Amino acid sequence: MAGMVIWILLLLTTLVFAWWLLSWGMIFLRATGALLYLSGGMNPFLRCLYYRIEVHTEHYPHGKDGLLPYRVYRPLTRSVAPALVIYHGATPHGEEHPDLDNLARALAHIGLIVFIPRLPRLKAVIIDESNLDSITTFYRYIQGHERICPGYISVTGTSFAGGMLLKALLEEDMHMPSPRAVFLYGTYCDLETTLRFILTGSVVEEGVEVTVEPDRWGQVIFFYNYLEHITQSFNRETMQEVLGYYITDRIAEGDEARARLSINERRIADLILTPSNPESNALAEEVLQHARPLIGKLSPSRFYSRIHFPFWVLHGRSDTMVPYTEALALKRLMPSQVRLYVSTRYGHKKPGHESSLWRSLRDMVGLVVYLGRFLYAVKE
Repeated sequence: MAGMVIWILLLLTTLVFAWWLLSWGMIFLRATGALLYLSGGMNPFLRCLYYRIEVHTEHYPHGKDGLLPYRVYRPLTRSVAPALVIYHGATPHGEEHPDLDNLARALAHIGLIVFIPRLPRLKAVIIDESNLDSITTFYRYIQGHERICPGYISVTGTSFAGGMLLKALLEEDMHMPSPRAVFLYGTYCDLETTLRFILTGSVVEEGVEVTVEPDRWGQVIFFYNYLEHITQSFNRETMQEVLGYYITDRIAEGDEARARLSINERRIADLILTPSNPESNALAEEVLQHARPLIGKLSPSRFYSRIHFPFWVLHGRSDTMVPYTEALALKRLMPSQVRLYVSTRYGHKKPGHESSLWRSLRDMVGLVVYLGRFLYAVKE
């Protein structure tokens, strides 16, 4: 009798282990497929193992802006599926950003319905509190959307949308179910330290100050947002128009518009467009002093004590727009809430350069495990 009980326990243990192995094996297979798709390494044979998808554009109501577009990436053979909303950062590409399109396709191929809504102010590269309403408006709209598993809506904030997403989820007027999972990529903890990095490229790593070359348009984006805090006299609308050309990579038009400025305005424009210049750094410091109250409102470092839900944070070590130390700061402030992974392979927009093959392979394995755990949270 005792021997039979032992055999039954062994059989049950084996079945539980087999179920666990099969369940996690499929999740890791999906995570691997997503990363292979992102890196362009999924060959036609492997692609046959994943879902075929359809991509199209729909519209959602957005107050005085009327109807705004959002992209939908849907697995064709799934009647219902978990949903993931990806909020884009400060980019004129908006919901059509090519990197986000690639990410959304990868996640749809492994079985998620993915939505990328246009956030009008962030598409205009404006980093302020008005974006919070856009985030909550779309999240409210997507509740009950057809072919979405009820209660299975997760959200992702990329770049500057990440910190804003955390703030939006704390808004008292949301009155909606909490997201299944929250994921942030390349975002900030303190907006002021992030902006200082954009201006100087300086960051403190383990008590040592390190300087790297920041994203070349970071300084332009900074001044574009806070022109009203420059005390010198100039036409701010004209200056914002000039900077807008450079932000959208219309360099020739920007040069022509800058040439039409007055001598004083052209001098200010030259300071804004010339990074690592002592005079431009002094101007930026003046702006930071005046804009500090506005910047603080959007910084998780100021409202982290209100965040009690867990969330995932992925950051690229070679990020030149938002330093990876911001992700470390989030983990330091909220050790029990933050599930952190710092990748040596990725930067802010694209893969970085990893000199060691071993480190690259180790990082890929780490990403598969990390993404697999997130997918489990999304679909469990």
